[in-house]
Amino acid sequence: MKPSFALILMTLALVACQPALSTPAVESTSTTRAIPTVAIPSLTPELSPTSLFTPTIPASVTELEGTILQPGFSILKFATLYRPTALTFDLNGNVLVASADSNIYILTDNDKDGHADTQSIFASGYYIALGLTVHPVTGEVYVSYQGAIAVLSDTDQDGKSDSSRILMEGLPSTGRHQNNNLEFGIDGWLYMGMGSTCDACAETDARNATIMRFNIETGEKEIYATGLRNPFDIAFHPQTGELFATDNGRDDLGLGVPQEELNLIIQNGNYGFPNCWDSQDAPGCEGTIPAVALFDPHSSADGLDFYTGTQFPNEYQNNAFVGIFGSWLNPALETGVKRVILTPQNGTYTSEVSWFVKFPKGVMPLPLQFGPDGALYVGDYINDAIYRISYGVP
Repeated sequence: MKPSFALILMTLALVACQPALSTPAVESTSTTRAIPTVAIPSLTPELSPTSLFTPTIPASVTELEGTILQPGFSILKFATLYRPTALTFDLNGNVLVASADSNIYILTDNDKDGHADTQSIFASGYYIALGLTVHPVTGEVYVSYQGAIAVLSDTDQDGKSDSSRILMEGLPSTGRHQNNNLEFGIDGWLYMGMGSTCDACAETDARNATIMRFNIETGEKEIYATGLRNPFDIAFHPQTGELFATDNGRDDLGLGVPQEELNLIIQNGNYGFPNCWDSQDAPGCEGTIPAVALFDPHSSADGLDFYTGTQFPNEYQNNAFVGIFGSWLNPALETGVKRVILTPQNGTYTSEVSWFVKFPKGVMPLPLQFGPDGALYVGDYINDAIYRISYGVP
Protein backbone atom coordinates (compact mmCIF):
# COMPACT_ATOMS: atom_id res chain seq x y z
CA MET A 1 0.00 0.00 0.00
CA LYS A 2 1.32 3.43 -0.91
CA PRO A 3 2.17 5.76 1.99
CA SER A 4 0.00 8.75 2.77
CA PHE A 5 0.74 12.18 1.31
CA ALA A 6 1.79 13.32 4.80
CA LEU A 7 4.38 10.53 5.05
CA ILE A 8 5.80 11.42 1.64
CA LEU A 9 6.16 15.03 2.75
CA MET A 10 7.91 13.97 5.95
CA THR A 11 10.28 11.77 4.01
CA LEU A 12 11.01 14.64 1.65
CA ALA A 13 12.36 16.44 4.71
CA LEU A 14 10.51 19.66 4.12
CA VAL A 15 9.12 20.06 7.64
CA ALA A 16 11.67 22.68 8.70
CA CYS A 17 9.43 25.47 7.52
CA GLN A 18 8.45 27.82 10.37
CA PRO A 19 8.51 31.56 9.71
CA ALA A 20 11.33 33.90 10.57
CA LEU A 21 10.82 36.74 13.04
CA SER A 22 12.01 39.17 10.37
CA THR A 23 12.94 39.06 6.70
CA PRO A 24 15.94 41.23 5.84
CA ALA A 25 16.23 42.16 2.20
CA VAL A 26 19.98 41.50 2.18
CA GLU A 27 22.09 39.59 4.67
CA SER A 28 25.87 39.36 4.88
CA THR A 29 27.45 36.29 6.47
CA SER A 30 30.90 34.76 6.65
CA THR A 31 32.66 31.68 7.96
CA THR A 32 35.57 31.53 10.34
CA ARG A 33 36.91 28.35 8.77
CA ALA A 34 39.67 28.93 6.21
CA ILE A 35 39.29 27.41 2.77
CA PRO A 36 42.03 26.59 0.29
CA THR A 37 43.49 29.71 -1.31
CA VAL A 38 42.29 29.97 -4.90
CA ALA A 39 43.17 32.67 -7.39
CA ILE A 40 39.83 34.05 -8.51
CA PRO A 41 39.69 36.80 -11.12
CA SER A 42 38.01 40.05 -10.18
CA LEU A 43 34.35 40.29 -11.12
CA THR A 44 34.32 44.11 -10.88
CA PRO A 45 33.73 45.65 -14.32
CA GLU A 46 35.95 48.43 -15.55
CA LEU A 47 33.73 51.46 -16.14
CA SER A 48 34.61 54.66 -17.91
CA PRO A 49 34.03 57.66 -15.60
CA THR A 50 32.42 59.52 -18.50
CA SER A 51 30.07 56.68 -19.47
CA LEU A 52 26.42 57.79 -19.54
CA PHE A 53 25.05 54.58 -21.05
CA THR A 54 21.97 53.16 -19.35
CA PRO A 55 21.02 49.65 -20.46
CA THR A 56 17.49 49.25 -21.75
CA ILE A 57 15.37 46.86 -19.70
CA PRO A 58 13.64 44.47 -22.10
CA ALA A 59 9.95 43.71 -22.15
CA SER A 60 8.84 40.69 -20.15
CA VAL A 61 6.07 38.09 -19.89
CA THR A 62 4.48 36.68 -16.73
CA GLU A 63 2.41 33.51 -17.04
CA LEU A 64 2.20 33.03 -13.25
CA GLU A 65 0.02 35.80 -11.85
CA GLY A 66 1.34 37.42 -8.70
CA THR A 67 4.99 36.56 -9.30
CA ILE A 68 7.45 39.33 -8.44
CA LEU A 69 10.38 39.24 -10.86
CA GLN A 70 13.46 41.39 -11.29
CA PRO A 71 13.03 44.00 -14.09
CA GLY A 72 13.30 42.51 -17.55
CA PHE A 73 12.73 38.87 -16.56
CA SER A 74 9.94 36.61 -17.80
CA ILE A 75 8.33 33.51 -16.32
CA LEU A 76 6.51 30.86 -18.36
CA LYS A 77 4.76 27.70 -17.30
CA PHE A 78 7.04 25.25 -19.05
CA ALA A 79 5.02 22.12 -18.23
CA THR A 80 2.39 20.54 -16.01
CA LEU A 81 3.83 17.56 -14.16
CA TYR A 82 2.77 15.83 -10.95
CA ARG A 83 4.80 16.96 -7.90
CA PRO A 84 8.31 17.36 -9.31
CA THR A 85 11.09 16.42 -6.87
CA ALA A 86 14.27 16.65 -8.98
CA LEU A 87 15.26 17.83 -12.44
CA THR A 88 18.24 17.89 -14.76
CA PHE A 89 19.08 18.01 -18.49
CA ASP A 90 20.30 15.25 -20.78
CA LEU A 91 23.13 15.77 -23.27
CA ASN A 92 20.59 16.76 -25.95
CA GLY A 93 19.16 19.55 -23.79
CA ASN A 94 15.93 17.74 -22.92
CA VAL A 95 14.52 18.09 -19.40
CA LEU A 96 14.49 15.06 -17.11
CA VAL A 97 12.15 15.32 -14.12
CA ALA A 98 11.56 12.99 -11.18
CA SER A 99 8.01 12.92 -9.85
CA ALA A 100 6.42 11.84 -6.57
CA ASP A 101 4.52 9.25 -8.65
CA SER A 102 7.82 7.25 -8.90
CA ASN A 103 8.30 8.03 -12.60
CA ILE A 104 11.14 9.83 -14.36
CA TYR A 105 9.79 11.98 -17.22
CA ILE A 106 11.51 13.40 -20.29
CA LEU A 107 10.26 16.71 -21.71
CA THR A 108 11.23 18.35 -24.98
CA ASP A 109 10.84 21.90 -26.30
CA ASN A 110 11.44 21.39 -30.01
CA ASP A 111 10.28 24.82 -31.20
CA LYS A 112 12.19 26.64 -28.41
CA ASP A 113 9.22 28.73 -27.30
CA GLY A 114 9.71 28.06 -23.58
CA HIS A 115 6.90 25.49 -23.36
CA ALA A 116 7.30 21.72 -23.41
CA ASP A 117 6.07 20.17 -26.67
CA THR A 118 6.24 16.53 -25.58
CA GLN A 119 6.21 14.71 -22.25
CA SER A 120 6.71 10.98 -21.78
CA ILE A 121 7.91 8.49 -19.18
CA PHE A 122 11.65 7.85 -19.37
CA ALA A 123 11.71 5.26 -16.54
CA SER A 124 9.44 3.99 -13.74
CA GLY A 125 9.66 2.51 -10.27
CA TYR A 126 11.87 4.99 -8.40
CA TYR A 127 10.17 5.71 -5.09
CA ILE A 128 10.85 9.17 -3.66
CA ALA A 129 13.52 10.10 -6.19
CA LEU A 130 15.10 13.28 -4.83
CA GLY A 131 18.12 13.39 -7.11
CA LEU A 132 18.91 13.31 -10.84
CA THR A 133 22.13 13.95 -12.69
CA VAL A 134 23.60 13.01 -16.06
CA HIS A 135 27.12 11.74 -16.65
CA PRO A 136 28.83 14.45 -18.72
CA VAL A 137 30.47 11.94 -21.10
CA THR A 138 28.30 8.81 -21.30
CA GLY A 139 24.93 10.55 -20.89
CA GLU A 140 23.80 7.91 -18.39
CA VAL A 141 21.17 9.12 -15.93
CA TYR A 142 21.89 8.69 -12.21
CA VAL A 143 18.83 8.54 -9.96
CA SER A 144 18.96 8.97 -6.18
CA TYR A 145 15.84 7.34 -4.75
CA GLN A 146 14.96 5.91 -1.37
CA GLY A 147 17.89 3.85 -0.15
CA ALA A 148 19.72 3.51 -3.48
CA ILE A 149 21.32 5.03 -6.57
CA ALA A 150 20.44 3.61 -9.99
CA VAL A 151 22.08 4.20 -13.38
CA LEU A 152 19.80 4.38 -16.43
CA SER A 153 20.79 4.17 -20.10
CA ASP A 154 18.94 5.00 -23.30
CA THR A 155 21.17 3.21 -25.79
CA ASP A 156 18.84 3.56 -28.79
CA GLN A 157 18.06 7.24 -28.09
CA ASP A 158 14.29 6.77 -28.23
CA GLY A 159 13.56 8.77 -25.07
CA LYS A 160 13.10 5.70 -22.84
CA SER A 161 15.54 3.96 -20.54
CA ASP A 162 16.28 0.50 -21.94
CA SER A 163 18.73 -0.69 -19.28
CA SER A 164 19.39 -0.01 -15.63
CA ARG A 165 21.79 -1.10 -12.92
CA ILE A 166 22.22 -0.40 -9.22
CA LEU A 167 25.28 1.66 -8.37
CA MET A 168 24.62 1.72 -4.63
CA GLU A 169 21.99 0.21 -2.35
CA GLY A 170 21.47 -0.25 1.36
CA LEU A 171 21.71 3.46 2.07
CA PRO A 172 19.97 4.46 5.31
CA SER A 173 16.49 5.52 4.25
CA THR A 174 14.22 5.24 7.28
CA GLY A 175 13.30 8.15 9.49
CA ARG A 176 12.79 11.79 8.70
CA HIS A 177 15.18 12.13 5.73
CA GLN A 178 16.98 10.04 3.13
CA ASN A 179 19.48 10.33 0.26
CA ASN A 180 19.04 13.59 -1.66
CA ASN A 181 20.33 15.19 -4.86
CA LEU A 182 23.64 14.21 -6.46
CA GLU A 183 26.25 15.76 -8.79
CA PHE A 184 29.51 14.80 -10.45
CA GLY A 185 32.62 16.62 -9.27
CA ILE A 186 35.53 17.63 -11.48
CA ASP A 187 37.42 14.71 -9.88
CA GLY A 188 34.95 12.27 -11.47
CA TRP A 189 33.44 11.18 -8.14
CA LEU A 190 29.67 11.28 -7.61
CA TYR A 191 28.68 13.45 -4.61
CA MET A 192 25.37 13.21 -2.75
CA GLY A 193 23.67 14.69 0.31
CA MET A 194 22.47 12.28 3.04
CA GLY A 195 19.80 13.49 5.45
CA SER A 196 19.46 12.69 9.14
CA THR A 197 16.99 10.15 10.47
CA CYS A 198 15.67 12.58 13.08
CA ASP A 199 14.97 16.19 13.91
CA ALA A 200 17.92 16.42 16.31
CA CYS A 201 19.79 13.37 17.56
CA ALA A 202 23.09 11.52 17.60
CA GLU A 203 22.99 9.23 14.57
CA THR A 204 23.80 5.55 14.94
CA ASP A 205 24.72 5.22 11.24
CA ALA A 206 27.69 7.43 10.40
CA ARG A 207 26.40 7.96 6.85
CA ASN A 208 23.40 9.98 8.01
CA ALA A 209 23.60 13.80 8.13
CA THR A 210 26.58 13.88 5.75
CA ILE A 211 27.83 14.49 2.25
CA MET A 212 28.98 11.21 0.70
CA ARG A 213 30.88 10.53 -2.49
CA PHE A 214 31.19 7.47 -4.72
CA ASN A 215 33.77 6.29 -7.24
CA ILE A 216 31.60 5.02 -10.09
CA GLU A 217 34.48 2.99 -11.56
CA THR A 218 35.70 1.11 -8.47
CA GLY A 219 32.64 1.20 -6.23
CA GLU A 220 34.61 2.94 -3.49
CA LYS A 221 32.51 5.13 -1.21
CA GLU A 222 33.30 7.48 1.65
CA ILE A 223 31.88 10.13 3.93
CA TYR A 224 33.12 13.51 2.67
CA ALA A 225 31.73 15.88 5.34
CA THR A 226 29.54 15.58 8.46
CA GLY A 227 27.17 17.58 10.66
CA LEU A 228 24.57 18.45 7.99
CA ARG A 229 20.99 17.78 9.04
CA ASN A 230 19.44 17.62 5.58
CA PRO A 231 21.69 18.73 2.70
CA PHE A 232 18.95 18.66 0.08
CA ASP A 233 20.96 19.91 -2.89
CA ILE A 234 24.59 20.35 -3.85
CA ALA A 235 26.43 22.27 -6.59
CA PHE A 236 30.02 23.01 -7.59
CA HIS A 237 31.28 26.57 -7.95
CA PRO A 238 31.90 27.17 -11.66
CA GLN A 239 35.20 29.03 -11.12
CA THR A 240 36.83 27.25 -8.19
CA GLY A 241 35.25 23.79 -8.33
CA GLU A 242 34.40 24.04 -4.64
CA LEU A 243 31.38 22.14 -3.37
CA PHE A 244 28.38 23.94 -1.84
CA ALA A 245 25.25 22.51 -0.21
CA THR A 246 21.96 23.80 1.15
CA ASP A 247 20.97 22.57 4.62
CA ASN A 248 17.90 22.88 6.83
CA GLY A 249 18.13 23.14 10.61
CA ARG A 250 16.33 21.44 13.48
CA ASP A 251 12.71 22.32 14.34
CA ASP A 252 12.55 22.14 18.13
CA LEU A 253 14.10 25.45 19.19
CA GLY A 254 11.28 27.88 18.40
CA LEU A 255 10.53 30.20 15.50
CA GLY A 256 13.71 32.27 15.59
CA VAL A 257 16.45 29.65 15.28
CA PRO A 258 18.16 28.01 13.58
CA GLN A 259 18.47 29.68 10.20
CA GLU A 260 18.64 27.65 7.00
CA GLU A 261 22.03 27.51 5.34
CA LEU A 262 24.22 27.55 2.27
CA ASN A 263 27.49 25.83 3.16
CA LEU A 264 30.91 25.63 1.57
CA ILE A 265 31.71 21.92 1.88
CA ILE A 266 35.29 21.09 2.83
CA GLN A 267 36.52 17.51 2.96
CA ASN A 268 36.37 16.17 6.53
CA GLY A 269 34.60 19.34 7.66
CA ASN A 270 32.06 19.21 10.50
CA TYR A 271 29.07 21.57 10.12
CA GLY A 272 27.74 21.23 13.64
CA PHE A 273 24.46 19.29 13.52
CA PRO A 274 22.74 18.71 15.89
CA ASN A 275 24.18 21.03 18.54
CA CYS A 276 25.65 24.00 16.63
CA TRP A 277 23.89 26.50 14.37
CA ASP A 278 23.99 30.09 13.04
CA SER A 279 27.24 31.70 14.29
CA GLN A 280 28.21 28.39 15.93
CA ASP A 281 30.06 30.16 18.75
CA ALA A 282 28.45 28.19 21.60
CA PRO A 283 30.56 25.99 23.89
CA GLY A 284 31.34 22.69 22.21
CA CYS A 285 31.12 24.16 18.70
CA GLU A 286 34.81 24.86 18.34
CA GLY A 287 36.06 23.53 15.03
CA THR A 288 32.64 23.36 13.39
CA ILE A 289 32.12 25.33 10.19
CA PRO A 290 29.40 28.00 9.98
CA ALA A 291 27.43 28.71 6.81
CA VAL A 292 28.52 31.18 4.15
CA ALA A 293 24.92 32.39 3.71
CA LEU A 294 21.84 32.21 5.91
CA PHE A 295 18.11 32.21 5.16
CA ASP A 296 14.97 32.62 7.27
CA PRO A 297 14.62 30.04 10.06
CA HIS A 298 12.59 26.98 9.01
CA SER A 299 11.96 28.33 5.50
CA SER A 300 13.38 25.17 3.85
CA ALA A 301 16.27 26.10 1.55
CA ASP A 302 16.37 23.32 -1.03
CA GLY A 303 17.25 23.54 -4.75
CA LEU A 304 20.70 24.96 -5.58
CA ASP A 305 22.56 25.88 -8.76
CA PHE A 306 25.12 28.40 -10.04
CA TYR A 307 24.53 30.61 -13.05
CA THR A 308 27.10 30.25 -15.87
CA GLY A 309 25.08 31.11 -18.97
CA THR A 310 24.95 34.15 -21.23
CA GLN A 311 21.19 34.72 -21.21
CA PHE A 312 21.03 36.73 -17.93
CA PRO A 313 22.83 40.06 -17.52
CA ASN A 314 26.55 39.76 -16.77
CA GLU A 315 26.20 40.66 -13.09
CA TYR A 316 24.51 37.31 -12.44
CA GLN A 317 27.56 35.31 -13.53
CA ASN A 318 28.67 32.71 -10.94
CA ASN A 319 25.95 33.70 -8.47
CA ALA A 320 24.27 30.93 -6.49
CA PHE A 321 20.49 30.51 -6.68
CA VAL A 322 18.58 28.81 -3.86
CA GLY A 323 14.96 27.67 -3.89
CA ILE A 324 13.02 28.66 -0.76
CA PHE A 325 10.23 26.14 -0.39
CA GLY A 326 8.42 27.84 2.50
CA SER A 327 6.61 26.73 5.62
CA TRP A 328 3.82 24.28 6.30
CA LEU A 329 3.31 25.95 9.69
CA ASN A 330 2.94 29.50 8.37
CA PRO A 331 1.60 29.63 4.79
CA ALA A 332 2.13 33.41 4.78
CA LEU A 333 5.91 32.96 4.71
CA GLU A 334 7.29 34.09 1.34
CA THR A 335 8.59 31.53 -1.11
CA GLY A 336 10.69 31.86 -4.23
CA VAL A 337 14.32 31.87 -5.31
CA LYS A 338 17.13 33.69 -3.49
CA ARG A 339 20.18 35.09 -5.24
CA VAL A 340 23.48 34.73 -3.35
CA ILE A 341 26.51 36.78 -4.38
CA LEU A 342 29.60 35.11 -2.93
CA THR A 343 32.77 37.13 -2.45
CA PRO A 344 36.12 35.55 -1.49
CA GLN A 345 37.64 37.30 1.50
CA ASN A 346 40.59 36.33 3.68
CA GLY A 347 40.44 32.69 2.70
CA THR A 348 36.68 32.38 3.15
CA TYR A 349 33.48 33.84 1.65
CA THR A 350 31.12 36.64 2.54
CA SER A 351 27.69 36.76 0.94
CA GLU A 352 24.89 39.08 -0.10
CA VAL A 353 21.46 37.44 -0.12
CA SER A 354 18.41 38.91 -1.85
CA TRP A 355 15.22 37.78 -3.56
CA PHE A 356 15.59 36.91 -7.24
CA VAL A 357 11.93 35.95 -7.58
CA LYS A 358 9.02 35.87 -5.14
CA PHE A 359 6.20 33.49 -5.91
CA PRO A 360 2.52 34.09 -5.16
CA LYS A 361 0.94 32.42 -2.16
CA GLY A 362 0.69 28.65 -2.51
CA VAL A 363 3.65 28.15 -4.85
CA MET A 364 6.36 26.02 -3.20
CA PRO A 365 9.51 25.46 -5.29
CA LEU A 366 11.54 22.31 -4.68
CA PRO A 367 14.07 21.48 -7.45
CA LEU A 368 15.75 24.10 -9.62
CA GLN A 369 18.36 23.92 -12.37
CA PHE A 370 19.76 26.17 -15.06
CA GLY A 371 19.27 24.76 -18.53
CA PRO A 372 21.69 24.78 -21.46
CA ASP A 373 19.57 27.63 -22.88
CA GLY A 374 20.56 29.81 -19.91
CA ALA A 375 17.06 29.89 -18.39
CA LEU A 376 16.24 28.83 -14.84
CA TYR A 377 13.83 25.89 -14.49
CA VAL A 378 11.96 25.56 -11.19
CA GLY A 379 9.69 22.73 -10.07
CA ASP A 380 6.57 23.69 -8.08
CA TYR A 381 5.88 20.66 -5.87
CA ILE A 382 2.44 21.76 -4.71
CA ASN A 383 0.93 22.98 -7.98
CA ASP A 384 2.28 20.25 -10.30
CA ALA A 385 4.22 22.65 -12.49
CA ILE A 386 7.62 23.50 -13.91
CA TYR A 387 8.37 27.17 -14.58
CA ARG A 388 10.98 28.67 -16.88
CA ILE A 389 12.53 32.03 -15.90
CA SER A 390 14.45 33.90 -18.60
CA TYR A 391 15.65 37.41 -19.38
CA GLY A 392 13.54 39.35 -21.87
CA VAL A 393 10.59 38.07 -23.89
CA PRO A 394 11.02 34.31 -24.48
